[in-house]
Amino acid sequence: MIELMGLAATTSHVEVIEVYAGKNLLKEAVFTDNTVESQPPNSFSSPNNTIADHLEAFPGLNKTGQGGLFQSYSIRGLGGWRIRTNVDGIPIITDRRAGNSASFLPAGLVSLYDVNKGSNSLLHGSGAMGGVLNISTIKPEQPLFTLAHQMPADATSLTVGYGTLSNSIATSVRHSQNEKSASGQPLHAQYTQFAAALYQQGHLFERFDYNISWIPSMGSDIGKSSNQYPDYQVAVYPEDNHSLLQATLHTDRWLFKAFHHYQNWDSLVERINKRENLTRYQSHTYGSNLYSSAHGQLASWRFGIDWVSRNGIKISDRETSTDNLVTEQALIDGHTINLAPYVSTAIKLNDMTVNLGVRYDYFKAQNTNMSRSDNHISYQASAERQRENQLLKVSYSTAFRFPSMTELYFNGVTPRGDTFGNPSLNPETSNTFEFNYIYSHQTFSGRFNLYQSKLENFIERTKLPSGDRTYNNLQHVDLNGFELAFDFTPFTGHSLSWNVAKQSAKQNNGHYVQGIAPIKANIKHRFTWREVELSTEITHRFRKTETGSGEQPLPSATMINTYAKWQFDRHWVGTIKVSNLLNKAFLTTADEDAPEIPQRQISFQLDWRN
Repeated sequence: MIELMGLAATTSHVEVIEVYAGKNLLKEAVFTDNTVESQPPNSFSSPNNTIADHLEAFPGLNKTGQGGLFQSYSIRGLGGWRIRTNVDGIPIITDRRAGNSASFLPAGLVSLYDVNKGSNSLLHGSGAMGGVLNISTIKPEQPLFTLAHQMPADATSLTVGYGTLSNSIATSVRHSQNEKSASGQPLHAQYTQFAAALYQQGHLFERFDYNISWIPSMGSDIGKSSNQYPDYQVAVYPEDNHSLLQATLHTDRWLFKAFHHYQNWDSLVERINKRENLTRYQSHTYGSNLYSSAHGQLASWRFGIDWVSRNGIKISDRETSTDNLVTEQALIDGHTINLAPYVSTAIKLNDMTVNLGVRYDYFKAQNTNMSRSDNHISYQASAERQRENQLLKVSYSTAFRFPSMTELYFNGVTPRGDTFGNPSLNPETSNTFEFNYIYSHQTFSGRFNLYQSKLENFIERTKLPSGDRTYNNLQHVDLNGFELAFDFTPFTGHSLSWNVAKQSAKQNNGHYVQGIAPIKANIKHRFTWREVELSTEITHRFRKTETGSGEQPLPSATMINTYAKWQFDRHWVGTIKVSNLLNKAFLTTADEDAPEIPQRQISFQLDWRN
């Protein structure tokens, strides 16, 4: 989670801007994590479709698994339940095997993405081994209007909003038909989706500041794209409904946050000429964060207690055979609880800051008459030195992840096939060393990250000889990689950015681990002149020959996206975007069931701002 609270005050209002990647809940400079990377959606050349489309712009972030609106993503090769995803500080914990997708939130309601790469268990506990993604929703302080249409996918989206410093509301509705790849492969990428973001803030008793937000989301007929569609299998989410509610009360020394996430969604898988399975999922996630800080002459301290409970986790399956014989069964009926106190300190030594922290997590999971409990202690230490426009940071951290309810207890049908849980799974643990160097200047800036992780009891989904799948612990995995990025502004109106990322992971027996993306390089040029802005982005994915379980080799591929933006007057802005400009056909990921990327898409967008 980070929470960055920007207090921009007027005589009667306090604006609270929440960012959650470093969990600096009271916006104190000594606890600011300078390695967090942030980008707004309007900086991307990709169409305004999926969250994963946008995240690929960050070095070290890649798509994983199959395609469609719920395309999953990884950070430095770790994806699924190893990434903590937050929406306005609310953790998104779901039972999708692909991970905790936030794509129930239309991209038009996103104001900012914050990514904290690497292990973050000290501040976020289980599920943050690979990093933390925080998605902040828009909170308009004036009227806004955005209308977009994309061809040939026939995708349309409309976002409207209005607000003041104290209150805001924004809504987004969008719809898309199925698509095709450049080679003519049909892609099951359809969706219909509506969501809103409501926000209110103010004062209580002239001593406390508060903010409340609510995000309802309703989706239907959301396709899951794979190379099995449409001849062998058709997978769709008939319904995908969510409600996210949070309330925060704080002063300049403490903060209390309570939240609730309700989810109710279905997965329908039709195996052509075999059977049809409708799986229903629902759960309630409740939680709270109690956070405080104290400052002395030599050191600053922060203390916190996190509580997250998932109740009413219900998963059931209804199977219909080719002769219309219907069978129903309950797969999971359980709950989980996670309680965790933590403390960290920042010690200032001239131009160096030393950070130390420890966290204790207690976790319990129960499904009908089966239960298990675990506990874990996480540590983190870092030394950071900042001089003028240079930052040097070296860190060591431990991290962990308790197995999910699905990995432990799910025995049913998924779009992948029959999947069986393993109640004997051990928690994953990791030890990570990381080096960060950041240089900032008015015309040139860059960053270099180098990391190495040793993971124990790594949980991997494996395919059995029967074709079914289950989960097993891998004894030891070595994960390492680097990221290098530059931003250059040679002269007024021109900006150039370039980045490259490499990651690798291997078991102690020499076998490779699934989910590791090949080397990826990206270069983007942006030109502005008066009311016109032009941008071209070229991404090259090198070939992948080192494959893990359930993967296939990938040839090299190049993607070009571009857009042109024109400000007609002080209110109206028009944008034309072209993705996959060269109309190339290549696989989305190395997953054995991955589809090809969509064919060339052209989108037109019209924005109005007061």
